[in-house]
Amino acid sequence: MLSLIISLIVGTAAILACHFGWPGHPYWTATAGVVGFLGSNAVISLILRKRMMTAFQSVQNAILEDQAVLRRKANALQGRAGMGMMEKLEQEQNASVRRALKMLDTLKPFEKWNFLVKKQTDALRAQFHFQLKEYEQADKCLRGAMLMDPQMIAIQMTRYYKLGEEKKLVSCYQKGIRRFKDERGAIIYGLYSWILVQQKKIDEAIQVLVDAKQKIDHPVLKQNWESLVNGKTNRFSNAGFGEVWYSLQLEQPRIQRIQQPQGFRR
Repeated sequence: MLSLIISLIVGTAAILACHFGWPGHPYWTATAGVVGFLGSNAVISLILRKRMMTAFQSVQNAILEDQAVLRRKANALQGRAGMGMMEKLEQEQNASVRRALKMLDTLKPFEKWNFLVKKQTDALRAQFHFQLKEYEQADKCLRGAMLMDPQMIAIQMTRYYKLGEEKKLVSCYQKGIRRFKDERGAIIYGLYSWILVQQKKIDEAIQVLVDAKQKIDHPVLKQNWESLVNGKTNRFSNAGFGEVWYSLQLEQPRIQRIQQPQGFRR
């Protein structure tokens, strides 16, 4: 990370300057080194933060504009569009996502200055590749991504489920519910209970929903718990989560929706 290297150089230079310019004062020499390191790091971070925010905002605005156009088209066609029109709309959506992926490349120069930038952009790349059903690319990006959003954790859980990596799935679920203890974590509980139902682990699914009910007052989780404890497994449904659920591609909605990346929602 260049910012750290430069700060170390500045701090070292300050130590040497003080040592040779004012010998016999180890306390002030050490203080000069610390001040030089922290001061230069603060200045570099401030400059980078402003430039990075400008770049991120530019990418975000472009993606939001594309998504707004697609949603308007979808709303105009809903209820009267044939399969051909819906396929064309889906192609336009995929083209928009690919443009977004390309735009993320403009952030690469910042990655050598701050390692967190790559983790953030990897999370977005993973989400875009997942939406395009390019799962190998999504998995590659997820390995280095910063999963600070419940939807991204849900995507990671979905991939572990599809890959049959049970231990990693459970670990990801446990980390997710520890991090998101309010309603934002509802999709994590909803997804994991759905997976357990698919695996015919009904008792475990009920326990997950019991745990969820103690922390979150969410109608979908409550309804699913009631369905399972009353033996009505066929009524278990995460459809109430809407786009958040269908974007995981585990079930298809009755009406095709335009998906918008979670990280760029208003």
